[in-house]
Amino acid sequence: MDATVGEGVMGKLNLSEAYLTFTDQANVDMVMPLYTIRRVEKVMDQRPDLYSIKIVNWHHAQTIFHLNGGKKDCEQFSSTLTIHLKNQIKHMKMMKQFLKTCPSESVIKDQDLNLVPGGLGLTFGFPGDPKKLKEKSKMKLWKEYFQRNGRNLTLSKTPHFSKLIRIGLPNKLRGEMWEVCSGAIYERFMNQGLYDRILEENKDKTSFSLEEIEKDLNRSLPEYKAYQQPEGIDRLRRVLVAYSWKDPELGYCQAMNIVTSAILIYMSEEQAFFTLGTLCDDLLPGYYSTSMYGALLDQIIFEHLLEKTMPKLHQHFKQADIQLSVACLPWFLSLYINSMPLLFAFRVLDCFFMEGPKVLFQIGLAVLKINGDGLLEASDDGAFMNILKQYFSHLDTPLYPNSDNPKAKNLTKFNELLLVAYREFSSVTDEVVRELRQTHQLKVVAGIESFTKRSAIRNIANTAKLDKEELGVIYDKFQNVLYYHEHTQMNLASFEIFIGSLASWAKMNAEDQQPEMQRQLKVAKNFIQQLFDQFDDVVIGIGAICKGDLNSQLELFFKLHDVDQDGYLDKDEIVQLSETLLWIFRRTNDEEHLNSVSTFLQNAFEYSETKEDNNYLSLASLRMIVLADETLENFFDHGFSQSFQLTEKPIEQQKSLGREIFDNLLATGAKLAATTRPQLRTKSTDTSSITTTSITPPINHSPVTEGEEPIIKKEEEEEEKEEKEEKESDEVKHVIGEDSSDDEDDELSPDVLEEVDRLLKEYSDEDDE
Repeated sequence: MDATVGEGVMGKLNLSEAYLTFTDQANVDMVMPLYTIRRVEKVMDQRPDLYSIKIVNWHHAQTIFHLNGGKKDCEQFSSTLTIHLKNQIKHMKMMKQFLKTCPSESVIKDQDLNLVPGGLGLTFGFPGDPKKLKEKSKMKLWKEYFQRNGRNLTLSKTPHFSKLIRIGLPNKLRGEMWEVCSGAIYERFMNQGLYDRILEENKDKTSFSLEEIEKDLNRSLPEYKAYQQPEGIDRLRRVLVAYSWKDPELGYCQAMNIVTSAILIYMSEEQAFFTLGTLCDDLLPGYYSTSMYGALLDQIIFEHLLEKTMPKLHQHFKQADIQLSVACLPWFLSLYINSMPLLFAFRVLDCFFMEGPKVLFQIGLAVLKINGDGLLEASDDGAFMNILKQYFSHLDTPLYPNSDNPKAKNLTKFNELLLVAYREFSSVTDEVVRELRQTHQLKVVAGIESFTKRSAIRNIANTAKLDKEELGVIYDKFQNVLYYHEHTQMNLASFEIFIGSLASWAKMNAEDQQPEMQRQLKVAKNFIQQLFDQFDDVVIGIGAICKGDLNSQLELFFKLHDVDQDGYLDKDEIVQLSETLLWIFRRTNDEEHLNSVSTFLQNAFEYSETKEDNNYLSLASLRMIVLADETLENFFDHGFSQSFQLTEKPIEQQKSLGREIFDNLLATGAKLAATTRPQLRTKSTDTSSITTTSITPPINHSPVTEGEEPIIKKEEEEEEKEEKEEKESDEVKHVIGEDSSDDEDDELSPDVLEEVDRLLKEYSDEDDE
């Protein structure tokens, strides 16, 4: 439905069990967790056709919604909202303690931000010069924004919000704003205490992930002084360890340490813990996994976008055999943290958390475009890397050092990079990335599966004379059994399925399960059990059968039926061997095989040795009896080995692709293919929606007046006294869509990108054009 913000602007109101959201085409986003709503009141409007409600949030800001719909629908919406609000009262009691961890609260109250839990930067300093970064001016702008549009859990995102983000966040607010933009702040609120609890519950445990974490700790942003000291290393260790226990299936993967060490400069450990989870689960699924399938997928998309937007450069890379991923994969995995100076990498992170993964593509394409002329001269990967390395090391270089205009003189190559990224590659939208992920994901799955398979085959020490194609078939069928039948390792049940996929006689169908076949089924189970016990190594076992001769096959069958391992087959073991042969031959549909087994049984007893009134058959005697029968000789010479089909039908080859990786893609589903702005995520699938015809600008907090019918009151009596005392300092206006910059500091342009665009046109030389 259409949605708007401001006077007379249409909008869409969505309700779930935990959230109320409003969106419009003017890029105004309101996410209202129901636990932040103090009161909802029905407003008696002069127009009888309007159904209006007023919402008062935790920070006393008020918003009036005029609901557009039939009276029954509006009342149902209000009734559902009432029920959900009552269910959230228990969470509202957690608000006061939680807000003590939010710097925006201290900004509004003009309190010392150093007293709020924060990142390593509070102790070891933040990158950059505060004066050059205009920290005071930025903080002033954000305070004004908070006063108009709410803060932390009640913040609304207007078009002015994105402008302030692109200017660059104040250091002491950066961590909280990353949380708000990514949606991690809502996860942290709902799971207070989880981080400390995970660390406590697992403090004495060890794992492979913990060993890998220790290897990477000292390689995490070593240029930042906090990571040259125990305090910084310890914080990083705790966050990575806690996340590895939270998601033991993923555990820890390289590059996690780089991203986590960066966000810890601006975030507390608990903030970083939940933000890391949002990165791995929502924003960049599959990036930080063993296969890195998400990052590899985005690399294919990046190359596709390069071909569409800069075909000449793409063609040059192909002709020169320059591997784009050599440079660009680290950009995506580290979110440019390892490529750019930290000061600029954090600016990219500002935009990334606000707008999502599309920013990674836009920045990367802009880097290639700006350096296009030089890259067209690159003849190999080394030259390609050197050009980009040189560019990143000079991002702080002024664009117009000789300009008389102070603002133009302060513009740097990084400003140009942002401008080109947003202006030249605005066509790279969330929808485009989503569609390309859907298009290319199977290609990535197949590529990773092929690589994994080749690596496994290459590392087999004893191939048992099997060629690569045959080993590949065994690998595929082995892995298929484990994956599709949800087995973690090859046990007897999975081995039975595995052998059945290789040899038709070993595959038991419905006929074999009939009551009259119970004896034969028992023989079959016993034979497969003996094979399972014999196969210490699947490749060697299958290879011995497929590449073996008559003597080796006879020896195998002899060992499988010599249960007591005394070197002879007694009467019962001879009978078992004959029954095994009958079972293997059960689908031959001829009398020849049946007669051969019958003759074998007679000869076995006739030529067996007698000891203590028992018949015993030696391996030599078994060989003599088999060679005397052409049917059995052919079976042991080549029939049994050829019954193992080490080839795959096309449909089986398709089925083998993916497995664990494909499962991960399906499990994340829309999150991988449709990752968009995370701040609009709701935590419930139970949703209802209603269209608003207009939203009046919020008014100052005031008591219920005549004509207003209360629907819900959630204020707790024990808080009323304290709220009255704090009212003067804590009360703010909640203005939706207001984008006033009349009082902004003259030193700071409200939109660097617009200013850069204008100045580039005004001051660029003809050569630059």
